[in-house]
Amino acid sequence: MNTKLGLYFFLSNVKKTKNLPTYKSVFQILVNVGNFFTLESVFVAPRKGIYSFSFHVIKVYQSQTIQVNLMLNGKPVISAFAGDKDVTREAATNGVLLYLDKEDKVYLKLEKGNLVGGWQYSTFSGFLVFPL
Repeated sequence: MNTKLGLYFFLSNVKKTKNLPTYKSVFQILVNVGNFFTLESVFVAPRKGIYSFSFHVIKVYQSQTIQVNLMLNGKPVISAFAGDKDVTREAATNGVLLYLDKEDKVYLKLEKGNLVGGWQYSTFSGFLVFPL
C-alpha cells in the first residue's frame, strides 16, 4: 500500500462558451494537481477520503434567479441561490466536506438561470483534506 499522503487540488472558473449547457457548468481549468478534474468539468476522486469543495457563482442580471447544486454521483448535496431582484450582481456560494470513495464524481449543476456575463467571476475548487 502506498503510504504517501496525496494532496489533490483544483481551481477553475467557468469557461465562456456559446453553447454553455444549463445542466452542468463547463470550467476552464486553472490548477489541476493530480489531473483528477476532467475536461468535462467533473472531479473524479482518486482515492477514498474526506474532501473539501467550494464554489462561488455570480449572477449579473437584475430580475434573474440562479440556483447551483453541488452534485455527488448525480445527486444534489448542497445548493446556493442568488435571486434578489433589486440588485444586478449577486453571489451564490457554498462549501462542504464530503466523504468520497474512489471514483466518486463531483460537479456543479446549474439548476436555474444562466451565467451569461458572470462566468469569468465564478469558481469551483476542491482538495483532499485527508485520505482514509
